[in-house]
Amino acid sequence: ETKVKGKAAIDVICNPLGKSGGSLVQQFMIFTFGSLAASTPYLGGVLLVIVLMWLKAAASLNVQFEDLQKQRLAEAAEESTA
Repeated sequence: ETKVKGKAAIDVICNPLGKSGGSLVQQFMIFTFGSLAASTPYLGGVLLVIVLMWLKAAASLNVQFEDLQKQRLAEAAEESTA
């Protein structure tokens, strides 16, 4: 049930928020630099920063997941010996 509610929250709130946020960044850069062609290198920089942040978040989640798995295995080993 929690998984379904979490997915619904992401679908309803986060997806539209991400799309409108991206549109705002793009609009701001087009107005600032005068054209889409002039703002393209800067948009590429923004995209690179976002991708790097995403990779860092994924690596952090991997570490957290592995720690949790080790903890669960240790608990299961303790229960089986007890």
